[in-house]
Amino acid sequence: MTKLEKDTPKNSNIAQQIFEDLQRHILSGQLSAGERLLGERELAAKYGTNRNTLREAVRKLEQARLVSVRHGRGVTVADFRRTGTPELLAPYLRAGPDMSEVADIIGDVLEPRILLLEYAARLAVRRAEPTDIERLSDIGDLLIKAFEAGDAAVVARGFQRWLDVLVEAGHSVSVRWIANSLFDALRDTLERFPNLWVLEPTFPEYLTGLVQALRSGDEEGAVTTTRAYYERVDQKLMALLHALAGVTPSQRPEASEGSEPPPSGIDHEIPDVSAEHEVSLPH
Repeated sequence: MTKLEKDTPKNSNIAQQIFEDLQRHILSGQLSAGERLLGERELAAKYGTNRNTLREAVRKLEQARLVSVRHGRGVTVADFRRTGTPELLAPYLRAGPDMSEVADIIGDVLEPRILLLEYAARLAVRRAEPTDIERLSDIGDLLIKAFEAGDAAVVARGFQRWLDVLVEAGHSVSVRWIANSLFDALRDTLERFPNLWVLEPTFPEYLTGLVQALRSGDEEGAVTTTRAYYERVDQKLMALLHALAGVTPSQRPEASEGSEPPPSGIDHEIPDVSAEHEVSLPH
């Protein structure tokens, strides 16, 4: 094995650590748009690494559209609110210093998430194989048992798998890619704020209702079931987010006819899911 082969994994790991540290400084506002980073020599000395490793980290920042690199002008911090892509959503939710802005960003993600899952449900009705539906049913049965037993950790881990299977049942690569970004963002939100995990009482009915719609080929039923459940969850989630941020939203979505009014809290005790568990919103 050559020296290069031995050094590459270690150096790549160091470059990733430098990238994540600089990314955190940019997203948290410690490094402002238009500000220039230290020169290569100074940054390499600061992080105790060589210039090649530092250049790899800077390339990652440039690929994430967090900086611009111009020959002779150094590395300049970009305005990530204008240049960023959905891949920045998850790290920003971890690093963002302004909780009210974090709440607004999450709120703006929720409706597109509903639309995505409605479309995923439509595609699943049209394209799912019998084995896809059976996998959803089997995982759903386990989730309902865990829900009834109050096992929040199992529900949290298992529901992410259930959503993955639902998206896979539509057999669409593009929907899978889009779903990955949104799921990652929401998962990272809960890693930062585990007490936002909403355990909605109609969770079992949502699981069984959607599987039944798939089995009967009821496309509109699948969409209606999805939207009705997520709107209930999102009302509660946004109430919690705004309470956490200490702000009162100027406008709340109007409750649809026959729906529950926006709650002051959630119906169940919010489970304190520890960081060691993989958690996801039980939507």
